[in-house]
Amino acid sequence: MSQQLINQYLSEIDRLRKFSGLANEQIIRPAFRRLLDSWASSDRLVFLEEYPVQTSLKTTVYPDGTVLHDIRVPLGYWEAKDTRDDLDEETRRITLTSKTRTTIIRTGNTNVSTS
Repeated sequence: MSQQLINQYLSEIDRLRKFSGLANEQIIRPAFRRLLDSWASSDRLVFLEEYPVQTSLKTTVYPDGTVLHDIRVPLGYWEAKDTRDDLDEETRRITLTSKTRTTIIRTGNTNVSTS
């Protein structure tokens, strides 16, 4: 992902916080969606919202976003969380329900945590 796309995203977050006075999931989600969509397009990938995914437990989940290769192979999933959510608990819950490796991107303070 290019530094330019990241800088645009961070600028947009600052602008949204300034205008809204908020930094919750509903405010930040559209900006992060645009970041993922721009990045995917620049690498000839596709970003789809709420694309159905079959888990190893034979259930269907609908992540907030999925990045796909052109042959419909998922590269990654995105699930937005509110800034007040307990990310450790959310990671545990998602891992238990999907049996997949989970990466949490903490956009509020730009930390990245992988479990």
